[in-house]
Amino acid sequence: MSEPVQILLDSTHFNEIRNALRSRSVAWDALTRSSEISELDASIAKKLENLLIKDTDNNELANLTIDHTWIEPLIHLLSTSENKDSIKSVQNLIAELLSSNKFTLAIDTITYFQSNPGQLIKLYEVSFRDDDDLQTILISSFNIVSLLRQNGLTNIDLVSRFINNDRFISILQNTSQMDACYVCIRLLQELSTVKEYRNTLWNNNEKFIPTVFKVISRTLNNNSSNNNKSNSEQPAFVNTNTNNLGIQLQYYSLLLIWLLTFDNKIASEMERQHLNDFLNLFKLIKITIKEKISRLCISIILQCCSKEIKGHKTFIKNLILLGNGIPTLNSLSERKYSDEELRSDIITLKTLLEDEYKELTSFDEYLAELNSKLICWSPPHIDNSFWSDNIDQFKKDNWKLFKKLIELLIEFKDSNDSNGKIVIQVLLNDITHVIELLPDESVHMLNKLNGKVVIMELLNHSDSRIKFEALKATQSIIGYTYK
Repeated sequence: MSEPVQILLDSTHFNEIRNALRSRSVAWDALTRSSEISELDASIAKKLENLLIKDTDNNELANLTIDHTWIEPLIHLLSTSENKDSIKSVQNLIAELLSSNKFTLAIDTITYFQSNPGQLIKLYEVSFRDDDDLQTILISSFNIVSLLRQNGLTNIDLVSRFINNDRFISILQNTSQMDACYVCIRLLQELSTVKEYRNTLWNNNEKFIPTVFKVISRTLNNNSSNNNKSNSEQPAFVNTNTNNLGIQLQYYSLLLIWLLTFDNKIASEMERQHLNDFLNLFKLIKITIKEKISRLCISIILQCCSKEIKGHKTFIKNLILLGNGIPTLNSLSERKYSDEELRSDIITLKTLLEDEYKELTSFDEYLAELNSKLICWSPPHIDNSFWSDNIDQFKKDNWKLFKKLIELLIEFKDSNDSNGKIVIQVLLNDITHVIELLPDESVHMLNKLNGKVVIMELLNHSDSRIKFEALKATQSIIGYTYK
């Protein structure tokens, strides 16, 4: 008989919820007299409450065997009762059984569900009511995930239903309630330890991945905005270097990402879809003094650089060109980390990046910017020799790269933030270079994709540099037209 997997034992908030419920007794007899719940269901719940919480008979508890005579009435009560206190209490009693360290209660409970996996589905179906409060949702989620983590209870369909549960996801996405968000992320992290669940989690990643990366990078956002805010306006998020809930939330968010990237396909898709978030991991390492945070950040990046990951070469180039990877790793390699594995991983990653750097060209840098949309006034855009050397690249594959410039200009033309304005400026500059060097077909392509109209509109932009670059592009178009 294998030992049960017991989860979420370290969450202060979750334990406080459970402790509060332990101190409140449900009026089971009154509920029976009013016919709100059956006498059998009430008697089982009351008996368990006395044994598990009130410790009224320790000898009886020592000889207690949890089987269908205990579990099925609890599930039946959840399916029939409309009383919120009784529902919450029963969910907590199930949680007490699953997390118990008394005798063999947890083993018996898990063994029952392993022998009757259909009862896990029934438990899910009677949980997560529309009127359940936050505490009930968290305890119900704990019970479901605890069982899904056990050997012999793997259920991919149930994981899919759980990750699409609006009640659970709404709590996870509400990062202002950090205690509850922490519990939800921990539960997803526990599911991600099971290899069979990772694809299902990733297939529904839009439900949780943006929140997870928000949690990971929130300290960076706070640091960048702190200089512009008064004390009363400071974000309600903890310092990354304190040993508290905030750092734990960040740690388990990173752990969730790390576990998912053990799947090569997920790793490839994740780093492509969330490149900027991956680049932010380097920034996080630079400001945190928590080695466990640095270790996970480096491990995630290193894992995505593996030769088995599709697109790993492009990812490494992006780390170098867009993430300032080599200078960052040079700086980190000088730190006196106590974690020998972390020091070794930093050296390994640094060597990978340096080897790739030797083969990089200015055109690689240019493509990295365009593909990531992290476009800035880097050397290729203003180097005339770059354009004369690489101009033919823009008409390859039916002008694929030039079309991309036009499409990006159309995408960013209404951006009003400082980064968006820089992108517009640079794209106008690049379009001008192409028109000047390949005037015939490029102007035709510009007209075909409505780029000329956009450039004319940008002549009236409020940003003076955008106006200037739009004027240069317009002059190039007119100069060709009237040749």
